[in-house]
Amino acid sequence: MKTTNDCEKENTLPKYKDSNLPIEARVADLLSRMTIKEKLQQLHCPGSSVPFSVHYENIQKGENTLDSAIYCFRAFDLPLINRLQEYCLNETRLGIPLLVAAEGTHGLSLPMGTVFPTTGCIAATFDETYAYKMGAAEAKEARACGFNQLYAPNVDLLQDARWGRCEENYGEDPFLTGNMGTAVVRGIQDNGVAATMKHYLAFGTPESGLNLSAVHVGEREVREYMLRPFKECVQAGVMCTMPSYSEIDGVPVHISRYWMHEVLREELGFQGMVITDYGSSGLLLNAHCSVENELELGKLYLEAGVDMEACFAVGYGQEMKEAVERGEVDERKIDAAVSRVLTTKFKLGLFENPYFDETAWQDQVFTPQNRALCREIAEKGVVLLKNDGVLPFSDKKVKKIALVGPNAEIAQLGSYCYYDDRDKDKRVNSVASRSITLRQALIARYGAENVFVELGVGFAEYEEGKVARALACAKKADVVIFAGGHNSISLSGGDAGGAEQRERVSDWAITSGEGYDRHDTDLPKPQKRMLKELSALGKPLTLVLYGGTPISFEEELPLVNAVLLAFGVGSDGNLAVADILAGKVVPSGKLPFSIPRSVGHIPCYYNHKQQGKGSLYQKAGSYDRPGMDYVFSDSSALFPFGYGLSYTEFAYTELTAAKPSESVCRVEVTVENIGDYDAEESVLVFARNMRTKIVTGIVKKLVAYRRIKLKKGGRQTVRFEIPAERFAYVGIEMQDVLPQGEVKIFIGDKETTVWF
Repeated sequence: MKTTNDCEKENTLPKYKDSNLPIEARVADLLSRMTIKEKLQQLHCPGSSVPFSVHYENIQKGENTLDSAIYCFRAFDLPLINRLQEYCLNETRLGIPLLVAAEGTHGLSLPMGTVFPTTGCIAATFDETYAYKMGAAEAKEARACGFNQLYAPNVDLLQDARWGRCEENYGEDPFLTGNMGTAVVRGIQDNGVAATMKHYLAFGTPESGLNLSAVHVGEREVREYMLRPFKECVQAGVMCTMPSYSEIDGVPVHISRYWMHEVLREELGFQGMVITDYGSSGLLLNAHCSVENELELGKLYLEAGVDMEACFAVGYGQEMKEAVERGEVDERKIDAAVSRVLTTKFKLGLFENPYFDETAWQDQVFTPQNRALCREIAEKGVVLLKNDGVLPFSDKKVKKIALVGPNAEIAQLGSYCYYDDRDKDKRVNSVASRSITLRQALIARYGAENVFVELGVGFAEYEEGKVARALACAKKADVVIFAGGHNSISLSGGDAGGAEQRERVSDWAITSGEGYDRHDTDLPKPQKRMLKELSALGKPLTLVLYGGTPISFEEELPLVNAVLLAFGVGSDGNLAVADILAGKVVPSGKLPFSIPRSVGHIPCYYNHKQQGKGSLYQKAGSYDRPGMDYVFSDSSALFPFGYGLSYTEFAYTELTAAKPSESVCRVEVTVENIGDYDAEESVLVFARNMRTKIVTGIVKKLVAYRRIKLKKGGRQTVRFEIPAERFAYVGIEMQDVLPQGEVKIFIGDKETTVWF
């Protein structure tokens, strides 16, 4: 029974603080109480380089710089998050809590967060349950540390291997990327954290492969490829969106009313919060030069539906405040943006519970369970690209191992991780600094006395003395492992060119990540030279490639006996690499992207138009026998999307396809493990519309997949019930059109036909 005091409290409680009311009513009530200054504060997220301590010092001096949100990747003083939230709730007029955001592309990007394998490795599992588990794990870690928003998933498509941010992508296929992205969205948001899909839209095909450059694509291509993963994330209920820095057909995406409002909000139905990518306002003013001043920028943001500005209050700053006050800008447009920000905060329950347990967070990050998940993803996602029989290593034949290469003693994790040298004065014992290297993993399995290590070369360095020592080391061993590939030990483009980067001009050159784009796709030259030297020794040679971006190594392929693509393996992933080398784990990953033969083969993706990639002349050439398309090369990929070897062999038989109804296509295939190992296999279903009306079609596209387990000698009939809309193409009116007529179905080396 309610007491008088209870009733008095209820009568004085503002509606927006009543958690029993609908969110819409709470937002409307709070909005009605806000001044224009308070509204504009809700549209601002300060810069990422400002630590919590500076914010706290400012409010103690009476300077409220907190605004609506905080984004930070340093996070040394976590308890200050609670102090800042206390200030916002108890010391400000309306008591509006903060959004506290962090990066989350492949784990919580903070010093204490678990680093999972890069997204390409997750996609290579062809099992989105791993994406969900990763999203859930990083969200739990985020909440434990006081964070409530993650900038993930990244559902850009990988279509230019020169682009340094390739390693943040789930690959080149929109269906696979959409599935992985939506799984991450659900994993994050099922655990009380807001997911932020990025970078809307078409960010993965920049001119010349250079970050931030213009994107040269037509609307049909955007809709056929790039838009689909974002559409899937919207349907999964993603709460936030971050636009891309780039432009489409000359119009920056951030201020494109067409793509941001008409397509994202009206067509796709996105009702959540849009936050600018960091520093976009400065780029629009000073790089794109597409707006005259701050006020014009703010007006364009409002028209496009941008709700929060990071990291400086430019468009939504003082100029906007004065324009509203003099009636030049309709305040209702400000209200619409503020409403979406407040709705996000109410949905997260921040008005009731913005705090975290300062005594317990350390037991909830980098847990044994999360480390085990990291290792399992690597076990399922590492891709075997070549094997002439040298793998797995035989315990009888392999006693001594020589480990050479620049990634031998580095846990190559990928970008958007916190590395200790970012803040040398803090001496942070981050997860990155404690992650397991390949050297450590091999020693754990074979013993220190059996693993000889000499790097030989760096990422940009080739010194004769070091090379000689590496060759001498290799001569003593039964087998040689070359740990090569890329180096992405940087946080993001925000630290490009910083002091810590300038110290890495030689052996520590950054070759991948945001702001680290390449003019070619080859292995760095020092590694190419070192592999030739090692191959001349005649020892069994295995190349382990690190990095989440496609690397061309056509010239080196004949020099090595085996190749493993390890991506960025995460904090514990090198244990999985060692287990695969030893045969304790059978590799089962499949490429989520195509690997080009050279930079001249870009763009290189499997789902190209039907007349692309040499389909007309079919006379691939070489210097021994010049041809056509290309004169001196084959136009195909070195390794195509979906490629991946195993230690066993799978046979596909009895492929059938039928249309039991207008809305479903049923595909069945029998898979048999005819090799010597129990193993897992990802069964991939591709389709090709043989006739499209007016517009040209795609040679084939992924429409279904499933990961299965088969013991040696085992058989399984796999059935797919595939919705008809997966076979659709973008027609002349920019709408999805279902096929009418013959559709070919491909699984493995088999094909069949179904009629729509």
